[in-house]
Amino acid sequence: MNRSRSTLDLLPAIGGRYSPRAFSDRDVTDAELALVLEAARWAPSSMNEQPWRFLVTRRGAEGHAALLDGLNPSNRLWADKAPVLMLALVHRILHKLGAENHHARHDLGLAVGQLGVQATALGLGMHQLGGFSPDKVRAAFAIPDVYDLVTVLVLGWPGDADGLPEHLRERERTRSLRKPLSELVHYGRFTP
Repeated sequence: MNRSRSTLDLLPAIGGRYSPRAFSDRDVTDAELALVLEAARWAPSSMNEQPWRFLVTRRGAEGHAALLDGLNPSNRLWADKAPVLMLALVHRILHKLGAENHHARHDLGLAVGQLGVQATALGLGMHQLGGFSPDKVRAAFAIPDVYDLVTVLVLGWPGDADGLPEHLRERERTRSLRKPLSELVHYGRFTP
């Protein structure tokens, strides 16, 4: 599905983005994976630190089972069908200053946003999830403490909702709404 839910003329890759839970068996090629990661690479970042890192795993290959095992059981129900799981993490220290990078998660968000737009433009689906155990994943991959484990990205070709457990089928078929701009944007003064 690549149709916009906005009443404004958004780019199709922005307006058509959603977070699928149903994935097909179709693999993501090396070229497709490189393209979405390249989109992330070109995101802006504070002081050009580029603090984001992606640990990429493919179904049936090294690391995939360990990352899947770190997901909450409710997410494992559907995420195991996707061909790619990625851990998104950030380095907390500004290399140039040796100080804490207070913008690292913001910068990662920009990178993941660009990754998601590129994935949508290709027809891929990407679902970000916070339902995982950072401690379990950190131990499984021996990730140093200077990295914050922020989210897991589930990437693949959208599939048929009928393949999901019953309680997730309707959620898959319904696209979430967005708050109106009038609730999100303040002009000239902030009004809570």
